[in-house]
Amino acid sequence: MTKQKKECAHCEDCKKYQDKAFELEVDEDLQQERLNRFWKKYRWLVYGAVVLILAATAGIQLYQSWRMKVRLAESDTYENAVLAIFAPQPDKARPALQELADNGRTGYKYLAQLELAGLAARQNDVPKALEEFKNLMNSNAPESLRAVATLSYIGHQVDSADPKELLKQVEPYLNNPYFVGMAAELATVLYIRDNRPQDAQSMLRKALALPNISDITETRLKALIQMIEVK
Repeated sequence: MTKQKKECAHCEDCKKYQDKAFELEVDEDLQQERLNRFWKKYRWLVYGAVVLILAATAGIQLYQSWRMKVRLAESDTYENAVLAIFAPQPDKARPALQELADNGRTGYKYLAQLELAGLAARQNDVPKALEEFKNLMNSNAPESLRAVATLSYIGHQVDSADPKELLKQVEPYLNNPYFVGMAAELATVLYIRDNRPQDAQSMLRKALALPNISDITETRLKALIQMIEVK
């Protein structure tokens, strides 16, 4: 009697196991069916996504390759133009620089504009130099290049233009440790032209208090203070 009960219990366990296995098999069939339906419905979208990813990857690589070629070509053009300037063969350099300034696709476009301004200044064509500097000031050039253009623009008018107007342009660079040396020298001349030597001294002392200024800049600023005190 006891043995029969044990056998019945064992058969019951087998049945539960078989039922569970059947349920799992049914679930797997249902999942497979769902996957098949999903694939039939969306396979073209999947194919399209894969194609887009591959095309985008290839496009990025091609663009980077093209960009590198353009950069190298413009670098060579700019370098040859600068060498021509110092040859000196400025007439040979100008067309190449103008082409870069007008149609350049990299940062050499802005370097070319700066060189054209400097070339005009060296040839005493101040109006042309000021025009080139102003174009660069109003461009999308990196901030450092626009700063150089602005300070150069002020420097070519420091003895002639309205000192108050020029001071407005130079003041933002008096707090920049990278440009404070040149900016302070220009501002000192402008303050003196405007009969404000005390303001010049105050400006120079504030500039000296800036962190991270170079030793050379510090020496120049102190020399300017002494020059004003002597006067």
